[in-house]
Amino acid sequence: MLKDGRDLAVSQASPQAIAALDFLRDQWLAYGNRLGEFLPAVESDPDCPMVVMMTALLHLSMETRQGYRDAEPFLQRARAMAGKMNERELLWLQTIDAQYRDDLATVTATHETLADKFPRDVFAVKMGQKHYFYLGDFDGMLRLADKTLAANQDVSLIHGMRAFALEQCHRLEEAEEEGRLAASVSRNDPWAHHAVAHVMETQGRFDDGIAWMQSHSRSWDQCNSFMYTHNWWHLALFLIDADRHDEALALYDKRVWGVWKEFSQDQVNATALLARLELRGVDVGDRWRDVAKYLLPRVHEHVSPFLDLHYMLGLARAGERAAVTEMLASLETFAQNVPDLVRRAWQDAAVPAAHGIAAHAIGDWASAVNGLAAGLPHLQTIGGSHAQRDLFEQIHLDALIKAGWNDKALARLQQRDIARPAIAATKRSLADIHARLGQAETAAQYAATAQSLRRNLTAAE
Repeated sequence: MLKDGRDLAVSQASPQAIAALDFLRDQWLAYGNRLGEFLPAVESDPDCPMVVMMTALLHLSMETRQGYRDAEPFLQRARAMAGKMNERELLWLQTIDAQYRDDLATVTATHETLADKFPRDVFAVKMGQKHYFYLGDFDGMLRLADKTLAANQDVSLIHGMRAFALEQCHRLEEAEEEGRLAASVSRNDPWAHHAVAHVMETQGRFDDGIAWMQSHSRSWDQCNSFMYTHNWWHLALFLIDADRHDEALALYDKRVWGVWKEFSQDQVNATALLARLELRGVDVGDRWRDVAKYLLPRVHEHVSPFLDLHYMLGLARAGERAAVTEMLASLETFAQNVPDLVRRAWQDAAVPAAHGIAAHAIGDWASAVNGLAAGLPHLQTIGGSHAQRDLFEQIHLDALIKAGWNDKALARLQQRDIARPAIAATKRSLADIHARLGQAETAAQYAATAQSLRRNLTAAE
């Protein structure tokens, strides 16, 4: 029996199948833009179970119901091959089959078993981390990386995987150290660039973030659309914090939107960036209309609550009122029948937050506050990173301010200012709230600090 590049046995494999599987693993771990080149392998080696299963997995990774339909015939073929599979391959079949059935409890449990029994299967570690990430289980992400780290010291990308898990677990110093280590070993590791960017974003170090991301950006041309647009998205967030809004909007046009408009993650990056720019008072013109064209077919998909909230955001901001109403009804119906593991994510987080997002888009500030306030305590369960989910915190804060709920808005602003004290926009908002409350001296102090930060930013440019 032949073995792949990780010294793992592959049943019914030809040398060409081994080469194709190694190519797929390396491209996936590096977020490469050549993943589609793997697809012909299933015709060349139709009797190799791993090739068939990885083809199914590629279709599932599209994160659409059509992707699930495209995966089904390959998954059926894989099930019929179970008698020819070794133990590791049977575990892969179990996790892919469970993913297809939206049985995420089985998915994650199977990835734990894969990590225990086959720690050299670094691709299984990566996929397991992805599923834990979608569940908001960051301890699980780190656990998979830690338990397989020793077996994968020859894989530099494992350090980037571990760095992001550390950041999501709020171990920021360790995360930055691990991410910088990963980038020093493999300079073109986009996930390591991304992990360090998350640390800097969390700490409000936008000047460091701009320098870090710009210094690595040339390597992103080899990335798939998600990683390419997402790393440019991170750079745009730093530019927004630096009050360089025109540059952030230019990145949206040149780097964030337009690579693969049909892909879910590109749509997430686009909606999240446009929303953040609008929250800072930027006129984004008619850009929402173009995004909405690609979101309208997703009204009834419900692949993940994280995706759904972004689709709702884009449709609502584009003024697609009929689609918003239809999606809210569809979302409520879907959420009533989800598995127990994800019930809180759909029912307690996504449904009320979606109503809040829709209300915010039409200026119903009280309903926006109430909907988002109900969903925010449960929001980690929808998946996504802390930085991504912070958008919904920002929308809630904006609604509080516009509803005139000054005391609650002030408390939120003060928390944000403590966490990220160098953001001029936060100081300006604090000045406005204190002025509303009749605290002129404090308002003037915040306004002066904001102006000083702005002057420093202008000088740095």
